[in-house]
Amino acid sequence: MKEILWNYSDLCTNFCEAASHQEKAVERCMREFSMPENAVDNLKSDHHKYFVKASLIFLHNILCLCNDNRTLIRRNHGIQRILQYHKSDCPMTKAQAMLVLAYCVDEKENDKIFADCGVISFIVELLKTAMYSPGHSTYTYSFTVVELLVGLSKLASNDNNKVSIVKAGILPLLLVTLGKDFSAEEHVVAMNCLWTLSFHENIKPQIKEEPGLLKVVHQFAEKANALGEKMKRSCDGIVFNVEGCYSNRNGETKKTNGNEPYIMLSYQWDVQPTILELRTKLQESGYKVWVDVDNMEGSILSAMAAAIENASVVVIAMTEKYKNSNACRTESEYSYKHSKPIIPLLLEPKYKPDGWLGALLGMQLYFDITDEDWKETKFDNLLHHINLKMEVKPTTKATTEVVSTGQGSNESQNLLRNWTKEEVSTWAKQSGIENLVPILSSFDGQALEGLSKMLKRSPDVYYTRIQTELNLNLIQMLQFTSALESL
Repeated sequence: MKEILWNYSDLCTNFCEAASHQEKAVERCMREFSMPENAVDNLKSDHHKYFVKASLIFLHNILCLCNDNRTLIRRNHGIQRILQYHKSDCPMTKAQAMLVLAYCVDEKENDKIFADCGVISFIVELLKTAMYSPGHSTYTYSFTVVELLVGLSKLASNDNNKVSIVKAGILPLLLVTLGKDFSAEEHVVAMNCLWTLSFHENIKPQIKEEPGLLKVVHQFAEKANALGEKMKRSCDGIVFNVEGCYSNRNGETKKTNGNEPYIMLSYQWDVQPTILELRTKLQESGYKVWVDVDNMEGSILSAMAAAIENASVVVIAMTEKYKNSNACRTESEYSYKHSKPIIPLLLEPKYKPDGWLGALLGMQLYFDITDEDWKETKFDNLLHHINLKMEVKPTTKATTEVVSTGQGSNESQNLLRNWTKEEVSTWAKQSGIENLVPILSSFDGQALEGLSKMLKRSPDVYYTRIQTELNLNLIQMLQFTSALESL
């Protein structure tokens, strides 16, 4: 029975998707790991070792082909139950367990589990063995080059792991894997792994210095159109991250927006239906919207960069898959570097931005549109917030209605700059933050305006400053920020 699960899950996507929907197979595996005879200290017989090995490979396969199974493994105490095999004296069992966990752990768990560089070094050594074996597969451990590179890419989604993976010697191995003796699929996963590593500031110079590596990337980039979308994105992404330019400068965003201000929507494709609904609602409200399905021509990275450079606001649709996407990370970090106002949306229930995404957004408030009725209950508030953030506002009915209330107009901003300390105190009382009046006693209108600009342009600095210099607790920070945004 284990061999059936092993073999079908290895190649059959439908089978792996059925596992995520029907749940029983994953639940059964998790229970088996808690049985005394399958505990790591009791794996003495070949029978029990094989049983655990088959279960771990089944889990690894269904995660590779359908990452939704991650939720089932976590729900059934999978992290702790699988983590026990990290102590196994069998390197194969240990490596299999770590590759399964690479798909399942969050950022906080990652640092605790993968802090041991020995695990990563062992997986890199497995890759080297597979690369020089017939069929590019480790006979002893049953891992292919593709499986190991995908697993390392998953591990590399954590920035600390990136450093450990490069230290273990991955860069020269990636160069070899991009050679003529390897398949197109192996080229794609190797290039994607390199793209993931290239986001780390300390690794960028190492990629530059690795003999021949960037030259090969450029060679692939020149023929990327013939190699498919994934390879094209990866090549562009590496050159974009490491050299600060595009491998192909001919692409550009369509000039559908002219010189009018517009909103860019940044998202991961799994939530596209919701994003297209949002686009329609924004357009009906009189706003110009840039979304990739409407505006892509030529180089994808070039089009994305041009869209961000000319956008008034960038809306980020937060999900875990967004956080784990190289393309989405490129968009977000480029938006941040260009000081674009960013509005985060939550599109995955209970997801909390972590890793690079959490660091980039800081303590910004976000809009939860996971409810089915978000268009009726959340959209108006989102629209108001977009209007406050936009550097140049469109002359639409929706905007005029907001401006007519005195919010966002030039006259209002000029008056704010001239406020006295007493007027700031009055504003605080009227805004429901009278408890902060003593703290704001030295603030005049010009200081408030400066804070407002800091919040828009560099939210991480803003939150750090008001926490340390004004000594605000979390509730006070949220109350003050809400009042400031409404000013």
